[in-house]
Amino acid sequence: MIQRIQTVFLLLAAILAVVCLVVRWQWIDVIQGLSAVLSVYTIFIYRQRPRQAQLCLLGIALVFVWYILLAVYQGNVTTIDALPMVNAILIFLARNRILADEKLVRAADRIR
Repeated sequence: MIQRIQTVFLLLAAILAVVCLVVRWQWIDVIQGLSAVLSVYTIFIYRQRPRQAQLCLLGIALVFVWYILLAVYQGNVTTIDALPMVNAILIFLARNRILADEKLVRAADRIR
């Protein structure tokens, strides 16, 4: 499980979301906590690659919803507010690797 690079990406995304929670806490940041929990949960369903890819899309959507709510309620963006975008990029990279693994498994199944 930890040998897969997407596990590292998802773990980094979860850690980054928790760091965002600790550094600045507002009611909007509950979405960041949900994103962290979702990333950790996605790591542990490694046998269900299509489901992992769907949850990664949900995690990316949560980050963008967070940015929309931040723009509506706060108005200005600080430097710490850029960290969730890195979170979204890490989840995107993990999703790409999950899809590559799924493609590899399907190719191996065709050979059998």
